[in-house]
Amino acid sequence: MAHFITSIKHIHLWALLIVSVTITILMAVHFGELKPYAQFEILDAIGEGGLAAMSLVWLVATLLSRPQGRVTTALSFGLTLMLISLLLDCLDEFFSFNHIHPTLSSLEAFPALLGMIVMSIAMYWWYQEQTFLNLTLLRKERHFREHTFTDYVTGLYSARYMEKQIDAEVSQLIDDGTRFCVAILDLKAYSQFCFKHGITKGELLLRDTGQLITLNIRGCDLTCRYAGDKFIVLYPATKLSTAIDITNRVCTAAKVHHQYDKNLVTLNPSTLHYACIEVSFAMQSEQIFEQLMAQLAHNKQAC
Repeated sequence: MAHFITSIKHIHLWALLIVSVTITILMAVHFGELKPYAQFEILDAIGEGGLAAMSLVWLVATLLSRPQGRVTTALSFGLTLMLISLLLDCLDEFFSFNHIHPTLSSLEAFPALLGMIVMSIAMYWWYQEQTFLNLTLLRKERHFREHTFTDYVTGLYSARYMEKQIDAEVSQLIDDGTRFCVAILDLKAYSQFCFKHGITKGELLLRDTGQLITLNIRGCDLTCRYAGDKFIVLYPATKLSTAIDITNRVCTAAKVHHQYDKNLVTLNPSTLHYACIEVSFAMQSEQIFEQLMAQLAHNKQAC
């Protein structure tokens, strides 16, 4: 039991939430006087209770989704203070505190004010954190973030995301004539690798290959998983010769990349086929993909 409790993420913040809500409710019930039913403001209670419930949902979502750190702690403190204030506002519709002090009910907004101040500091820290993460993800996303386009095997974006990025480059090509290149890379003998070493090792190989491609391209380039064992790379404002040089470097790096089994036995190195084209006039992303697939099939036959 003790091991289970200590394994819960943000155990101290969960404890703070539970204790804060419990104390707030118990103090309101103990020190407040229940109003007559005729004085209940049901609509106000529903609205204010709904706000409290939504703030609780935000707080739970924060604790479930974010890693430990000062941003998460500050967000949790701020949301907890706002929850306390909204909860007091809701309980004020059922309990009277005028017998303690006439202005006591007016103080219920101060925890929310303090919570907003704490959350403002947290948002500034979050901005700093996000700036660093944006630099880290520079080669995996370009000016647009949408988790529904993510490939969960490799951690890269999918072909649907690449389509949007290519469409944006085509629009720029129409506007100012800036050409760009697109390359597709295909793992050699991937099906045989999976048959020999298993699907789990195969998925690990896909993830490693995606990271390897991302590591060996420029900061302005973009890598996505296309389909199966294929990856696609966008080279914005790049000549074909430069794109081919970069892609060759990626393939060279792949040749010396190895995987290991649990006994540290080296598995087959990953090697890549590729095709690369330069887009010099407006066309649909589907047409670009078709050209790449046709050239890739030709290159594989020539090997």
